[in-house]
Amino acid sequence: MTFAFPPVYVISLARAKERRENMRRRLNALGVSYEITDAVDGKTLDLSQYARRLRNQCADIVRRPEGRELSPGEIGIYLSHHNLWKRVAEGENECALILEDDAVFESDFADVVRDVVRCKWHWEIVMLSQNQRRRINRVLCEVGGGRRLLRYKRRVGSAAAYLISREGAAKLRDYCEDIRETIDWMMGEFWKNGLDYYCVEPPPAPPSGEPTTIDDRKYATLTTTERIHNKVARRADQLRRWLYLRANPPRKK
Repeated sequence: MTFAFPPVYVISLARAKERRENMRRRLNALGVSYEITDAVDGKTLDLSQYARRLRNQCADIVRRPEGRELSPGEIGIYLSHHNLWKRVAEGENECALILEDDAVFESDFADVVRDVVRCKWHWEIVMLSQNQRRRINRVLCEVGGGRRLLRYKRRVGSAAAYLISREGAAKLRDYCEDIRETIDWMMGEFWKNGLDYYCVEPPPAPPSGEPTTIDDRKYATLTTTERIHNKVARRADQLRRWLYLRANPPRKK
């Protein structure tokens, strides 16, 4: 049976000409069709338009775990992914491949995508570019050239490349309506957003090492109250995550 490659969407700033051209070359080498979508540019973003969605950042109560508020650039990339989830959730395709413009691909990348789409396991998002390895909860199957589809016990970083199902896109569209954390953080909270959240190890789209285009991050020192709050929140998350993993084993299609 002929395999139909899922729709491919590339998030890229309109002003990032060189990164766009590099991504075009990489995708053309894969021989797949793709669409480059303009990212929401934090440099020109009017945050007042998103005041309602930003209300849960808790700026006046407790800072984020990293000790800072979300920057305009981080909010821009957040909105860029969220806009694509709306398209996928409301579209006709069963799944889509979403890429940021710094994604690079191993030689078996297309094979991994094919095997994941065809696999017997029910998934809603599969991370393909994680920059962190975690303790494994369960190995599901082999994909591509000896890589493994698996579930970690914790979230991973990097949203540079991932497969997302229509069902998963709908869940993230709703869960991420309010902007509270960075996009990869929100995607990875599977014990809260309810996603069947898996990864491929080793990642077939490893971190490229290119400098980020988000250059407006500002850090702040946490107060004692904030540090205590974050420690308690992490402990609560650990318990909730453990309970979720026990109650929601991987399921087949």
